[in-house]
Amino acid sequence: MKRLEALAPKSADSYIKADPNIKDAVERNLQLVSDAELDIAMQLYKGMELRLGGDDESVLERVEPKLGKSIVSKLKERRKLRNALIHAYAESAYDKEAFAQAHGRDDIGAFIRKVNELMKASA
Repeated sequence: MKRLEALAPKSADSYIKADPNIKDAVERNLQLVSDAELDIAMQLYKGMELRLGGDDESVLERVEPKLGKSIVSKLKERRKLRNALIHAYAESAYDKEAFAQAHGRDDIGAFIRKVNELMKASA
């Protein structure tokens, strides 16, 4: 998260006009955050002894009662951006969304806190 804070330009216009290497670094960090969040959600899912299988969306829906609707909503937004970036959808204009997610990181901290609570409760 500190890396994102240091990398991301301070305004949406600056981000849109930023050096492509800066944008690539910000977007890559968001992808890594999204992948880590989904990996953790999968571990929670498995720990809940639920039927395994399904796509990202169904996993996130299953862990929503444990993580909370607002956290899962942000995870879904980040997965959507991650998929647009990874699959390089040519029609996607994701600069503003990437900027917003790079600066709206409160949900990442909330996710980490909630996972820690769940781990302590199960110990």
